[in-house]
Amino acid sequence: MRALKKIEGINVVPLIDIMLVLLAIILTISSFIALGKIDITLPQAQSHTKVDPKFFEIGISADHQFYINAEAVLKTELASKLDVLTKNDTVAISADKAAAYEDFIYVIDLLKLREIEKISMVVNKHE
Repeated sequence: MRALKKIEGINVVPLIDIMLVLLAIILTISSFIALGKIDITLPQAQSHTKVDPKFFEIGISADHQFYINAEAVLKTELASKLDVLTKNDTVAISADKAAAYEDFIYVIDLLKLREIEKISMVVNKHE
């Protein structure tokens, strides 16, 4: 029978290589963290327009009524009223607990079609 070869030591060279790479990454990233920002000089443009994000609150009542910022809106007009929203806008949905689930999904679907991801649901804290 053959005797197994004895291992007399562990090769630590690959471990040292990995540690040096990690050290280089940490030192590079730590300079950005210490400064708190990456210094970038933005190019100038003549047609600069700043658009502030809007906040919409959509209400759904138990009797299938829709509201945008406390203003009554027909279900057929809701889609056209939401056309002014952009991806950066925030929408809060407050629905009556007796409101139809179908109405809630209808509003969510309209928002998702416009690629609006900042959606929150308004609820009362249960005590």
